[in-house]
Amino acid sequence: MLLTTERLHYLVTIAELGSFSAAARELGVSASAVNQAVQSMELDLGVILFERVAGKSPSLTTAGRSLYFQALDIIPRLTAIEQKARSLQRGEETQLTIATHSMTLYPSFVEIISQMLKRFPDVDLNLIDAETQGLAEGSETPGADIMIAPAQLHPIRGTDNAVVDAIEWCFLVSPNHPLAALKGEVTPQDLEQYPQILTNEGEIATTELVESLRFSPKIIRYQSSYQLHDLLMLGVGFTLYPEQLAKPYLDLGLVKKLDVGRYDNAMVWPVEMSWRSGLGQAGHWLIEAILDRDNKE
Repeated sequence: MLLTTERLHYLVTIAELGSFSAAARELGVSASAVNQAVQSMELDLGVILFERVAGKSPSLTTAGRSLYFQALDIIPRLTAIEQKARSLQRGEETQLTIATHSMTLYPSFVEIISQMLKRFPDVDLNLIDAETQGLAEGSETPGADIMIAPAQLHPIRGTDNAVVDAIEWCFLVSPNHPLAALKGEVTPQDLEQYPQILTNEGEIATTELVESLRFSPKIIRYQSSYQLHDLLMLGVGFTLYPEQLAKPYLDLGLVKKLDVGRYDNAMVWPVEMSWRSGLGQAGHWLIEAILDRDNKE
């Protein structure tokens, strides 16, 4: 082969460091090996790449400069291809798709995903919304490889699953909402007087699950989490929110947690991780890390 990744690396390193000896030290080879590699490349290509004058640093010829600039563009691509090939040899998948849910994307899960990316840097991560595009039913169906979401009433065929956490629902309002001014315990009758901000139904939020969260005849529906946050901050209604995710807003005083008596710490939903078969090393590592986290806790 006339050009290889190694030969292009030699060319670029010599050009940038200004000498064959410096390039040799950088590349961890002998100066004679670098010189021989360049001579062989020049012979195969039929062009001179470096002007060599005794007592002066080698300089690129016109042909050398042309090849140098192309090498700057090509080397990262070739390196990426080689890294992908090595990843495949090790049994790593080239891409991992994870479906997450806005109500269960806890910091601990985010941290484990971050650790996975550091451990498997060649894996392309694709995050999708579990509410609109969940786990694939079988390996031939497009969808997520792994899903972390509120537990569904009906298991997905052809997948494994495990409960890895829980949603501890709490009632939140804006500090300027009338419910925030009530003293003592907030009753169901108090809640019924005001609109409740409640999610639209979806793949995860089925009719049964959504209705189990309903505490008011007056409903304001939302589709995305940012809509929920905006509506809540504006004080248009109260909502139920995972206590694990509410802490930053509570600490900043952006929302207030209502004292709802018997409902406090009583409304708990399981958080489930589901995964399809045939995952590579990165997927298996992520699953084991989350399960291990669950066992430690």
